[in-house]
Amino acid sequence: MVAVGRPDSEIGLVVGAASVFLVVVSLAVGGMVDLYGGRLLFLVGAGLLFFPALLFALGIVGAGSPLPALLAVRFIQGAGLAALVPAALSLVPGLVSDSRLPTALAAVGVAANVSLAIVPPITLVMLESYGLGAVAVAAALSSAAAALLLIPRVGSARRPRRADGSRRFRLAWRPEWTGPLVSCGLFIVHWGVITSYLPQRAEAAGADIGLFFTGDAVALLAARIPGGYLVGRLGSLRLMVIGLVVTGASVTLLLLPLTTPLLIAAGVGTGLGAALVLPAVLVELSRRSGPADRGSAFGLFSVAFGVGITVGSIGAAPLIEPLGFNALLVVGIVMALLAAVVAAWDDRRFGGIGPAAPASVDAAALAARAAAETEVESTGV
Repeated sequence: MVAVGRPDSEIGLVVGAASVFLVVVSLAVGGMVDLYGGRLLFLVGAGLLFFPALLFALGIVGAGSPLPALLAVRFIQGAGLAALVPAALSLVPGLVSDSRLPTALAAVGVAANVSLAIVPPITLVMLESYGLGAVAVAAALSSAAAALLLIPRVGSARRPRRADGSRRFRLAWRPEWTGPLVSCGLFIVHWGVITSYLPQRAEAAGADIGLFFTGDAVALLAARIPGGYLVGRLGSLRLMVIGLVVTGASVTLLLLPLTTPLLIAAGVGTGLGAALVLPAVLVELSRRSGPADRGSAFGLFSVAFGVGITVGSIGAAPLIEPLGFNALLVVGIVMALLAAVVAAWDDRRFGGIGPAAPASVDAAALAARAAAETEVESTGV
C-alpha cells in the first residue's frame, strides 16, 4: 500500500480493521461453536481466510483497490480468525485427559506462535522477489491445508438442545468467566500500544524493531508449553501473577533510550510473560466451562483479546500526540498490574484454579451441573 501511494491514515485503517471485525464477529462465533461444533466452525474459518487470499492471487483485489473493497476483505479475514481460534480451542478438551489439558492448550497456542515467528520473514522475501500475488497463493494454500487437516472427524463439542431435542443458538455466559476475561483484556492493552507506536520510535532511534518481535515470538514459542505444564502443577493464579510482573518489567525497559540490545531483552521478556499468562487464562476458561458452552468461553476470550488490542492501538490514537508514547506505555504497564489485581480477586471469590472445583460453589449445584454435562456429552440431549 505504501508502494502505490496510499496515505498512512488509510493504511492504518485497513490494517487495524481486522481486529475490530474480529471482536464483533467473535460475539456470535462462540454460540455457533456450541451449536454446530468446533470442527465445522474451524472449516468455515479456514474457508473465510482462503477466499480473500484467492481474490488477491487472481488480481481481483490489490493494494491499489478502492478502500471499501479492502475493508471488505479485512472483514472476511477478521471473521475467519474469529471462527478459527475458539473452534480450535474447543476441540482440545475432547482429545486429551484433564491432567494433560494445560499442556495441550499451550501446544495449540504454540502453533500460532510458530506462524508468527517464521511466516513474516518468508513472505517478505516472496513479496520482494515475486510480488503480492505469490504471497496470496501461499496464504490460500495454507488455509486449504488447514481445512484438509480437519476433514477427518477429530471430535467436537456437544451441541445444546432444548427439552424437545431442537437446537438453539445462544452465547452462553457464566459469572466464573469474568475474572479470566477481564484479566486477559487488561493484560493485552500494552501490546496494542507497542505494535502500533513502537516501530516508528525504534526506527528514529536507529534500533532494529524486527529483533524485538523476533525475541518475543521465540521466547513465547519456547516457553508456552512449559508454561502450560506449570499451570497444571502450580495453579493459574501464581503463574498469571508471575507472568504479569515479568511483562510489566519488560515493557518498562522500553521507557529507556531505545537500542537494539534493549529491544531484544524487552521482546524476550514480553514473550515469557505472555507464555505464562495466556495458558493460565485458557485453562481457567476451559475448566470453568462444560461441553455445551466451552465454545462461548473461547469466543469471549477472542473478544477480550481483540478489545485489549483495539484499546491499545486505535483507542490510543487520539492520545499519542498530546501525551506521548511513554505515557501510553505507562498506561499499558498499569493495566497489566490491574490484571494481577483482578486475578487475585477472582481467586479469592472462586477458590482459585486447579483440578478441584471452585470452593465457593454449592456442592449440590456442582453435582447437578456435572450430571447435566455428562448427559449432554454422552447423549447430545
